[in-house]
Amino acid sequence: MNNAGANKSVEAGRRSARSRNWPLYLFPIVRQYTGAITGAAVCTLFSAALAVVKPWPLKIVIDRVLTGRHTRVPFIGHWLNHGGLSRMQILNGACVTALLVAAIAGTLTYLSTRIMGEVGQKVVFQLRQELFGHIQRLSLRFHDSHRTGDLITRLTSDIQAIQDAIATGLLSLISNMAVLMGMIAMMFWLDWRFAIAATLIVPLLCIAVYRSSTLIKSASRRARQSDGLLASVAQETLTSIRIVQGLSQEDRQEQLFRAQGENSLNAYLDTNRFQAELAPVVDILAAVGLVIVMRYGAVRMMSGALTTGDVVLFFAYVTGLYRPLRQLARMSLIANKAVIGLERVAAVLDEIPEVHDGADALPAPRFTGAIEFREVSFAYTAGRTVLNDISLKISAGQQVAIVGSTGAGKSTLASLIPRLYDADTGAVLMDGRDIRAYHVQSIREQVALVLQDALLFSGTIRDNITFGCKAASNDEIEQAARTANIWDYICSLPNGLDTYVAERGSSLSGGQKQRIAIARAVLRNASILILDEPTSGLDTVSEMLVMEALQRASEGRTTIMIAHRLATTRFADLVVVMENGRIVECGSPQELLESRGKFARLYEMQQHSLNSGTLKTAVTA
Repeated sequence: MNNAGANKSVEAGRRSARSRNWPLYLFPIVRQYTGAITGAAVCTLFSAALAVVKPWPLKIVIDRVLTGRHTRVPFIGHWLNHGGLSRMQILNGACVTALLVAAIAGTLTYLSTRIMGEVGQKVVFQLRQELFGHIQRLSLRFHDSHRTGDLITRLTSDIQAIQDAIATGLLSLISNMAVLMGMIAMMFWLDWRFAIAATLIVPLLCIAVYRSSTLIKSASRRARQSDGLLASVAQETLTSIRIVQGLSQEDRQEQLFRAQGENSLNAYLDTNRFQAELAPVVDILAAVGLVIVMRYGAVRMMSGALTTGDVVLFFAYVTGLYRPLRQLARMSLIANKAVIGLERVAAVLDEIPEVHDGADALPAPRFTGAIEFREVSFAYTAGRTVLNDISLKISAGQQVAIVGSTGAGKSTLASLIPRLYDADTGAVLMDGRDIRAYHVQSIREQVALVLQDALLFSGTIRDNITFGCKAASNDEIEQAARTANIWDYICSLPNGLDTYVAERGSSLSGGQKQRIAIARAVLRNASILILDEPTSGLDTVSEMLVMEALQRASEGRTTIMIAHRLATTRFADLVVVMENGRIVECGSPQELLESRGKFARLYEMQQHSLNSGTLKTAVTA
């Protein structure tokens, strides 16, 4: 195995190890809010304590006011029994106490809910920002193998599930566990025999909840995966809606969406079924517990071992004992969604960018634009080489056209310059030095791209032109637009530079989008300009305007043009002909035409097709 393969294996091992510790991605963020979480937990614990105390005023009224017997109450029992208080005083005090308990518990619940809601929002904000930033910096190889819709689902729904767990699930866990422990402790304090009888079914309830939780988690994982695929189908369809409608494929895409939607539906139905199955089990076991309390409590009360208030209190506790258990069972769904969401988020955060700064990387100086490919090979997947032993020198300021059939490796070769990918073997040199010696960002800042699909963003024309240079002045924007042959068109618009552009530039023609993209590239004032089939799909007039703009834009810059229309290569200083990932010819356009090789044959085929009017686009060998 070569070094690259060994490194990938090591990285895979590290990713696997981190996946086993996926909560560690959340802990550093949550740790920042330790104080707020502690405060919310304290409020929740006090609220749970008040929930345990809540039935005691009723016990006091039954024992001291209605039956006139002594009562057992922690801390104040002796005072109630021997303090000389009248029945009305005790009744009024019990009523006031009940109101105070409710008011204080409500206030504490409000505080804890608000605090944890804010913490949940802030944690999710930071986690989402970290995930989005990480996704942006992952290599194109990762994006080539992952569907955009699924990544969007991880950024939205999966992280939302984590927020729900932090905001409500954590408080619910603390509250219900505290209430359970408090109630059981009070029952044992009153009468340990009665308490054992009342809690006999608790282990059975715990087993039922655990089993249901396991099944729900499995179904929830399938549901989240299905949601990601469903979002991918929707995203791909909506972003290609012109093609879908133009080819009348609405029914086909609807069937795909329906098929994936049925997978999601089945997973959610399983989740719902497992939850529904738990409810009757809990109810039946709760009824068994109540029967035990009624039978055993009545016998103990008739023997005089317990007061009526004691039995009523036990009834209240046993009834209340099952409510937290039910809540914990319901909370298992929230918790499982959060765990699965965090697993999916962590799976992306585990990905190590293949293109990254080395330990001793330096900021790149201003490049002159001299580029050298030295014995470069590259493959997207193992065993399928796209570039094979490429060696090529490009002088500073030289205009180079790369031509060849589809799949020859032209775009891949150009992608190695801004380190969108890194070569598997060999090296790409800039001004005589391996580009891996520099920070990735400092290299890309000196490369401008104009792609075949001139992707524009939602916003104004100004926003799109200044996308790579936000600090540009109006004069600089105007000069870039003039260079790109688009300024006159911009001036004809009612709002000029502030005219809104629809998503993906759908409100503009292909030539207009391309010239705005050229203006964006010019404004960057980069040393190197990469043009990836910039005139493909344009009409003759648009192509002429774009080519004029590209000629001006390339002045003083090293320019790499990937061309299918070979007539555009007449402006190149050097033409590189590629086939099957190798360079088969290299020279000036005139030299290659005179050599009667691959380039000459392609050129003659295109000229013949254009002259005959049968083709208006590039011919590939």
